[in-house]
Parts: sequence; C-alpha cells; structure tokens
Amino acid sequence: MAPTHQPSSSKGPGSWPQTSPPSLLIAVVDLHPLSWSLLSSLSPSPGPETGEKDKAPVSPITVTEFATILMVFLNAHLASRWGNEVVVYGASAGKAVLLYPPPEGETEASRPNPNFYRPFQLLDSRFEERLKELAEVPVATEQLNEPPSLVSALTKALCYINRRKPAEAPVSALTAGESAGPSGNSNPEAPETRILVLNATPGGAEGTGASESKASGGAGGQKGYVGLMNLVFAAQKIKIPIDVLTLPPESTRTAPPIFLQQAAHLTNGIYWRWNGRGGLLQYLHSIYLPPPSLRHQPFTLPPQDAVDFRAVCFCHNNVVDVGFVCSVCLSIYCEVRPICLMCKTRYNIRNLKTIKEMAAGVTPIPLPSAIPPPRQNQKKARPVTNGTAPAPAVGEAAPVVKAEPEDVIVIDD
Repeated sequence: MAPTHQPSSSKGPGSWPQTSPPSLLIAVVDLHPLSWSLLSSLSPSPGPETGEKDKAPVSPITVTEFATILMVFLNAHLASRWGNEVVVYGASAGKAVLLYPPPEGETEASRPNPNFYRPFQLLDSRFEERLKELAEVPVATEQLNEPPSLVSALTKALCYINRRKPAEAPVSALTAGESAGPSGNSNPEAPETRILVLNATPGGAEGTGASESKASGGAGGQKGYVGLMNLVFAAQKIKIPIDVLTLPPESTRTAPPIFLQQAAHLTNGIYWRWNGRGGLLQYLHSIYLPPPSLRHQPFTLPPQDAVDFRAVCFCHNNVVDVGFVCSVCLSIYCEVRPICLMCKTRYNIRNLKTIKEMAAGVTPIPLPSAIPPPRQNQKKARPVTNGTAPAPAVGEAAPVVKAEPEDVIVIDD
C-alpha cells in the first residue's frame, strides 16, 4: 500500500513563520572625512599582561575596504529572497545624498552582463560611481567641523518609506488572525522595512565627569538631538526598526553615540559596537541580515548594552545626569536659568534657590555595562497536604523533604 501524504501540523505559538514578506533595507552610511581618517589610523590598544591567548590586534579600516564589505552585504540581502530591495543614503559633513538607486528618470549607463546577476551589477556600479563623485567634491574647512547629516539622511529615508507605503488592504481581503503584517500595515503583501545606520563618528571623549561628555555620534548637538528624537518617535509609530552599527571601537577611548543607541532601543532595533578586530562582514551577516520577522525565531538577538537615557542640554550641548526642564517648551538646561533661551519665559526668582538646593542632593544613578539577562522560571514547590508530600508520578523520582526552622517545609525535586 502506497504511503499517504500527511498534512503538516498547524503552526504553534512558539514557531517561526514559514514564509516572510519581501524586505526593504535602507542603509544610511556615515561618510564624514574626519571620522574615516580616525578609523584608517587605528592603533592596537595596550592590554593587561595575562597568561591568556592574545586576541586579534585592532586593525584599521579604510572607506574603500568598508565600501567593498558593504556591497557584499547588500548583495547578500538582495539574494536572500526574491523581491528584496536596497536603498543607500550617504551622510557627509553638512549634507546627505542618495547613493542608490538612481533618481527617477535617470537611465543606467552600464550594459547588462550575461555573466553577472543584474541587480548586483546595478548596485555595485551605481554605488561605486556615486562614492567617487562624492569624494571628488571639495569640502570647505568650515564644513569639516560640522557633524555628519545623519538626521537629514534619516528624514529622507522616512520620506522614501512614506512614498513607497502600499495602500491599506480592504477588510474583506484579510483573513482571520492576519489583519496586520510584521511591519504594522494591514496589507499582507506589504514589505518589511527597516533602517540600518552605519555610524563612523564616535561619541564624546571619555571623561571623569558627566559634564565632560559632549553630544555627538550623529546627533549634531542641540538641533540634531531634537530632530533625531522626532525621527525616532515617527519611526516608532509606524513600526520601523532602526538598527545601528557603530564602527569606532573602544580602543579609540571614545564614548558610544548615546542618541543612536536610544534610537535603536526605542524602535526595537539592534545596536552593536564593532571591536575593531576584523570580521566586520561576519558581524553584518550574522546580526543585521535576518529580517525583523526572523530575529527572535529561529535566530536570536545579540546581548544589548545598557542604554544611556541621558539627554543633552540646550545651552552647552552637554550630556547631563540632572537637568532643568522648561515648563512651557520642555527645553533642557544644565543649570538654573531665570529666562528660557527658547521661548523667553520668565520664571519666579524666589523658586530658583529652592530648585538649586533640591538638585544638589540628587545623586546620579550608576549605569550598568550590559542589560542583565531575564530570570529563568523556577519550578514551584508542590503543595503539601496534611503534612505529607503527594505521591510521585510514574517514572518520576520521589521528592526529598527537608525540615527547616520555624516549621517551614521545602520540597526539592
């Protein structure tokens, strides 16, 4: 008798989806000249003399090597599923440009190569061409002191997502239990959209005090901080995760970009800091290649660092532990001021002394180095009836009863 085909069992609550929709990856690349000058001149950091095997030395990376690694990663994203798309924005000093795809109406100059996958050819040729054009543009000395326009590039990315957002599907076309896709859209054919920020600008220099940390790492000071937080809230509302890969390692003795770290945490994205010891392509493939629908099952997320939720003051652009907030425009200051610099609101002078005395007694909360893992569920003790333990089940070892002080009985399996 021929074996009959058995239908597959229904998907359980803890199983991963059998199929995933197409994915749209928007990469925002930091191309600031000073940042890449720092990364191309990395030196090995002196470590403690121990008997353990020496780790791989810190190796410098140039923008040319990083562009090659990034193209391999983007090609892997295109090849992982039919229908995947890639958009690349470049953020340089004071400006943000579209690197790929070309604007509408612009024709492709490269001829189709029968021995080359056409999407790979279009991406590689266009991306390399736009990078060369951007490198040939002279940068003024005044613009070198400006931070990279990551906020401007992220704004263009969200506008691109809004233009590409498909129409909402009618209610009659939706099946029960599938009214919303992974990206929060009611259209089941809507692609999964995510943003990947490749940051090359380090945060402020590591200092002894909190007031020595400057707002940096793509936030751009006062204006950049407000704009970045507005972008984070907009991406959080439409359920667009923002992933962040920070390239400056800890050997540069710089703080991580706390505002980009906050953006990844608030949008359920992934934040990771490169250690500078090579293997950058492996990090990109293993951490950032899976789409959001497959990150928890069957894949797992890497352990995330503890998030620094400190804000930046509007007067000196310092990261503050204890700040003073205007009750009208919610501006943050590192010191008590009689007049708000933003909305020009005048405060009661009699209350300023009391506020200073209250702030002097506040101690900053220490920040852990990493988020502690969740506690594992412990087995509950079996209930005791009439002073005797219940009989063990078939094939189960008998419990051991221990007498504790104060007539407390604990049963260990």
